[in-house]
Amino acid sequence: MENRVFIAKCKDYEQIQVNAAVDRVLDAFGGAGAILNGRKKVLVKPNLIMPRKPEDAATTHPAVIEAVCAAFIKAGAEVSIIDSTGGPHTKMILRLLYGRTGMKEAAKNSGAKLSFNTKSKKVEYAEGRIMQKFDLLAPVVDADLVVSVAKVKTHGFQAMTGCVKNLFGCIPGMGKPMLHRKYAKREDFAGMLVDICGYIKPGFNILDGIYGMEGAGPTAGTPKYMGAILGGVSPYAADLALCFLMGLRTDSVYTIGEAAARRLAPENAGSLTWLGENPEEFRTNFKPAVNHKNDNVPEILENCTGCAECARICPMKCIKIIDKKAVITGKNCIRCYCCHEFCPAKSISLD
Repeated sequence: MENRVFIAKCKDYEQIQVNAAVDRVLDAFGGAGAILNGRKKVLVKPNLIMPRKPEDAATTHPAVIEAVCAAFIKAGAEVSIIDSTGGPHTKMILRLLYGRTGMKEAAKNSGAKLSFNTKSKKVEYAEGRIMQKFDLLAPVVDADLVVSVAKVKTHGFQAMTGCVKNLFGCIPGMGKPMLHRKYAKREDFAGMLVDICGYIKPGFNILDGIYGMEGAGPTAGTPKYMGAILGGVSPYAADLALCFLMGLRTDSVYTIGEAAARRLAPENAGSLTWLGENPEEFRTNFKPAVNHKNDNVPEILENCTGCAECARICPMKCIKIIDKKAVITGKNCIRCYCCHEFCPAKSISLD
């Protein structure tokens, strides 16, 4: 069981500092060349949940993506970048996404390519506990090596966004709401996420924790300073370390429990091998996105614009626009909080 996690201090997003921090993380595992181990085609998977500016702390910062891409290109790899939002997976959406989140500049500065391949492929994963067949983005399936570069955030449905949850973005566009509907229980959804991660087998995992997000994550929360970049070979170990640093209970992060049950990671952070900085230096308390014990139906706030984005994304189709305002039918709501994630006006509350 791989349980090493490296923490590198990085006080801000100044590119030289980020480059140095990312290199420290990679070097602790032999460097980008050793991680490649002869493989050529690298797919870097950031968290680009929606077209938001980097300073909102909802997406992986472009300085971190630039540093990761540059390191693998220097080691001889061909590197591309892709992600898929919860909406239609089209070239037009990708152009908006890459531009708004800073990926266009990150690719240009590092020499990486932005992927506009919108095709998907059906894959089979016999070892899957929840899901044995599913569609993935074609560039992910075709890559020799996938690097998950996640953002440190709280999450309404799964408590925390990390390296494992980041790979849900490899499901093409509108396939995500369908999986929310099919796996409405948090435990089943977490099992599905671990199945996706198990199939992809990311070759390396990095967490952008210079600024994370607390509170109403993963899109409507508040930026929170941590000042660190984390990384490791195991996405499960990296997420367990992150849970500890964020001050979250491990039993509230269902992917961590699922990974432990499958013997993919230890049950607690004390069993990790910590490399680099002292983890106690970075440990803090992130305000959670929602109290799962209350299991509240989301609340539509007064600043709702009636844009209907929530109605489009809702897997249960229990949101309607009435008199130019969104209205939720509570009896059908499965508390997946997709509406909250994708509301552009931050008009949906989980409190």
